[in-house]
Amino acid sequence: MEEGDVVVIDYIGRIKESEELFDTTKREVAEEENAVNERAKYEPVKIVVGAEMVVEGLDEKLKELEVGDEREIEVPPEKAFGQREGDLIKTFSENKFKDQEMNPYPGMRVTVDEKVGRVLSVNSGRVRVDMNHPLSGRTLKYDLEIKEKIEDVEEKVKAVGSYYLGEEPEVEMEEGKATIEVPEEANDEILERLKEITEEFLEVEEISFNEVEKDGNEGEAEKSQ
Repeated sequence: MEEGDVVVIDYIGRIKESEELFDTTKREVAEEENAVNERAKYEPVKIVVGAEMVVEGLDEKLKELEVGDEREIEVPPEKAFGQREGDLIKTFSENKFKDQEMNPYPGMRVTVDEKVGRVLSVNSGRVRVDMNHPLSGRTLKYDLEIKEKIEDVEEKVKAVGSYYLGEEPEVEMEEGKATIEVPEEANDEILERLKEITEEFLEVEEISFNEVEKDGNEGEAEKSQ
């Protein structure tokens, strides 16, 4: 594969040291290990090679593979979610959580100062929270299969759209320009990232977004990015 190729992948992701499943595109695997997330979509994922849509170490390995390849790939922490950092373990007053009507307890996932963490302990009105990514410091192991390479430009745009929007959008192509149908409530940062990836890696000169309400009625304005 080359940078900019749009591929469809299936994978099973485990923590090497414990063999614990942390992510997969295959529902039957999640079911076997009692790890089903009902909010997750268990289906092959469409990504752009080199666009940081998967962890760095996996992105690099994709460039060595071809359609139909099945490989076991190990990714060290420095090319996954980084090493654990002691300064990301912070202590807060318990009142900070009570002000948000939260009753913190060890193991609880919390958001503090717009950062997500896990409560380590609650003692004497103080709450210790680990802000490290849950997979930081871990070597990851992927059982990966490259199922398909997408060639059509419109289908590539749809693929990137599905990655960032959670479902495949309607796309209209005309003379190197793409109009992507997006939910009216779509996050501006997500739309900006979608625009960047599409214009940098795909054969598209200009992107615009057509906002659509949840019931399918088009919004009054079209966002040009």
